[in-house]
Amino acid sequence: MRDKELTPAEQAIAEAIPHGTKVDAGPLGRVRAGVLTELLLADRTEPGAKPALRVTGARIEGRLHLAFAELDLPILLHDCVFDEVPDIYQARTRFLSLAGSRLPGLIASNAQVEGNMRLNDCHVTGELRMHGARINGTLTLSGARLEHPGGAAFNAEHLDVGASLRAQDGFTCDGEIVLTAARVGAAVNFDGARLRAPGGLAFGGSNLDVQVGLFARNMEVDGEVSLRSARVGGPLTLRGSRLRNPGGLAVHGGGLNAEGGLFLSHAQTEGTVWLKSAAVGRTLSLDGARLADPGGLALAGDGLSVNGSLAARHGLVAEGEISLLDASVSGPAHFDGARLVNPGGAALSANGITVGKVLNLCYGFSAEGRIRLTNAQIGSRLCLDDAVLSAPGDVALKCWRLETRELAMRTAEPIRGRVELGHARIGVLRDDPAVWPGELRMDGASYEVLEPMLPAAERIAWLRRDPDGYRPNAYEQLAAMYRRLGGDADARATMLAGQQHRRTTLPWYARAWGHLQDVTVGYGFRPLRAAAWLLALLAVGTVVFGLNRPPPLKRGESPEFNPLVYTLDLLLPIIDFGQEKAFNPAGGAQWLAYGLIAAGWVLATTIATGLTRTLRRA
Repeated sequence: MRDKELTPAEQAIAEAIPHGTKVDAGPLGRVRAGVLTELLLADRTEPGAKPALRVTGARIEGRLHLAFAELDLPILLHDCVFDEVPDIYQARTRFLSLAGSRLPGLIASNAQVEGNMRLNDCHVTGELRMHGARINGTLTLSGARLEHPGGAAFNAEHLDVGASLRAQDGFTCDGEIVLTAARVGAAVNFDGARLRAPGGLAFGGSNLDVQVGLFARNMEVDGEVSLRSARVGGPLTLRGSRLRNPGGLAVHGGGLNAEGGLFLSHAQTEGTVWLKSAAVGRTLSLDGARLADPGGLALAGDGLSVNGSLAARHGLVAEGEISLLDASVSGPAHFDGARLVNPGGAALSANGITVGKVLNLCYGFSAEGRIRLTNAQIGSRLCLDDAVLSAPGDVALKCWRLETRELAMRTAEPIRGRVELGHARIGVLRDDPAVWPGELRMDGASYEVLEPMLPAAERIAWLRRDPDGYRPNAYEQLAAMYRRLGGDADARATMLAGQQHRRTTLPWYARAWGHLQDVTVGYGFRPLRAAAWLLALLAVGTVVFGLNRPPPLKRGESPEFNPLVYTLDLLLPIIDFGQEKAFNPAGGAQWLAYGLIAAGWVLATTIATGLTRTLRRA
């Protein structure tokens, strides 16, 4: 190219490239893209030269076409204005910086940059296309402004970055970011970024592979953040971010693997946080977060695995259901002070959850809606102390087949709604009579100790709160506990109360027989009652027959009459003292004799029945 064909700016650039010196083209005017292309592709044979393109403030006219080019020099076009979309498709260069420039787009698919690629503070009004590009160093977008509403603003599927990807310090994007199956050798940083793609994919990181960590603190997003099946070798943090996608997924982390922890602490979301089948190492933090999907799923964590702790404390508010069905937490799960709001639905669904240590729903925890813990396995303790649970007319707490060493239910006030502990296996159950729930199902539940150790009369009132009525296992379990701890009297009182409760379920004739057993021998659990009845009847018979001696059946052959022994002979159907058969009472005395015989048989039968029941349960 002859020098007379170049503009002053182009001439200055041509002279500067061989030496790598900087050219400020601002006051010199325009630079033609074709000329710039020829200068970049020209042969340079000067010995010891370090060529580089360093231009600031130029206006690039026409299309900069470098597709498939082998560029053996670094390119720095700072604060330039491009009239048309530069094309570096499949090009290869040492270093590329377009910092501060304005571009209608960029085609860089399959491009290779041996060093860093800098797009910081750029303003791109079209698609930034980097499919399959490879950046051996760092890709910087910090402070950049990407605008392609309704389409992909940053389209970088299968992008490979050897070091870090940085898009912070005021980075904004109006349009979708696509990083599907991209790989980043160090960290991804979107701290403070502003992403906007309403109803679309604001951040598409499906199958993204990040070696060190993904940082997106205090980010604002309008649209979906997708990290489906992504892998992050270190921490993944969205701390303090605001993520809005009402009616859709605010965060899609299904199958995500966050090896260094997932941090959503103090984040605000509108839409579902989807973490089904995700794997989180160390910590899943929701401390202080506000998750909102009223009437829907605020957090979907079915099959979630946390190899560490789940922290959802310090003012967590969830509007909508938190679902942790069949989730696994190897350490503790803390919901202290959290507030879950989903009236008319489930506030917390954690059926089948496994927690290695404590599950704390306590100390200021509140839930408007059902809490479901069916088949849950809690390694040490399920704590509901100082909690407020409310699901009027519904099941407020369902713990069927729960397994835990300790269940603490000293709630701040009586639970509004039914509590179901059917077939639960509990070591120590701690509660407070002042806040017992109005309805409590205990059928099939087993426990070793109840604290406080209340008298049987109070615990019986506790069992009577079962809306299904009499359940024999509940009484047997309570009695077994009293016996195990040496409270035999309380055990007998419990079993007697169980029989009295059972009697209410029987037909009238069985109830009558039950009343008789209760009055006479207390269903075998009050044997002294039978002795008292025998003594009373013996006294009555002795007095009556002593005053009104019955005549002998055969004169001269009868033994001497003894009113005491005669009464005993009437009352004890098995023993024969020879008095009953020797004398023949008449009138009222005869009816008394009949009555004593009948009473004796009744007492004998009820005593035998009671003793049999007692021995069977001993």
